[in-house]
Amino acid sequence: MVFLLLSILSSFVQSSMGFGNAMVLMAFLPFFITFSKALAYNQISCLLLTILVVAGRWRKIRWKVMWPLIPPMVVSTIFFTFVSLSVDQSVLKIILGLFFIGLALFFLLSSSIKIRPTVGKGFIIGIITGVSNGLTGIGGPPVALYLRPSLSDNEEYLSTIQAFFLLQGIVGLFLRIGGGVLERGDLFPVVMIAAGTSLGAIGGSYAANKVDPRKMQKIVYGFVAMYGLYTVISEMAGL
Repeated sequence: MVFLLLSILSSFVQSSMGFGNAMVLMAFLPFFITFSKALAYNQISCLLLTILVVAGRWRKIRWKVMWPLIPPMVVSTIFFTFVSLSVDQSVLKIILGLFFIGLALFFLLSSSIKIRPTVGKGFIIGIITGVSNGLTGIGGPPVALYLRPSLSDNEEYLSTIQAFFLLQGIVGLFLRIGGGVLERGDLFPVVMIAAGTSLGAIGGSYAANKVDPRKMQKIVYGFVAMYGLYTVISEMAGL
């Protein structure tokens, strides 16, 4: 039941504000399962969610804007996913906590950060999102920072960023399956996550035009900042 509820919440957040599914899942899943399995479950949820979103908006995808991100994202995701499979879980949780704190600071500063999309900047952002996705399962905020200025139409922005997450999710999930993270006993939790993701996506899509995304972002980032601080302190105390 916990996997169902978490995936409903996380997919609702992403469907209504463009990203956030991975942040919500990775904040809670490590309390119930190993960090490696949490990353795999997160990849499954993100992949399904992006398929649901992209299926109805694929004509709005702006591939020309997105393509500079893809090659560096693929290479860095592959490398750092294998790194995450061999690193101690406490270290990964500390990295996740620090990353969450960084995300909160990023949100506070993002209104004053303006990135003019270029091939070179896209290459750098692609590397950053691949590193963060490989280690923590979260790669959304840097991509949002890059795509938002070049796509003023909200439908085009949501379609393009979800298409990028779809490609990123395919790469990450295949790597984790190949790494032997998922087993036969994971079938029921995965089904629950799939069901919850679908339900949350429906609710989030309905709420997308009714919920103020800035207010929702404040709530999400406030939570992840507190969670990040708690995780870093608790894990470092246990080392």
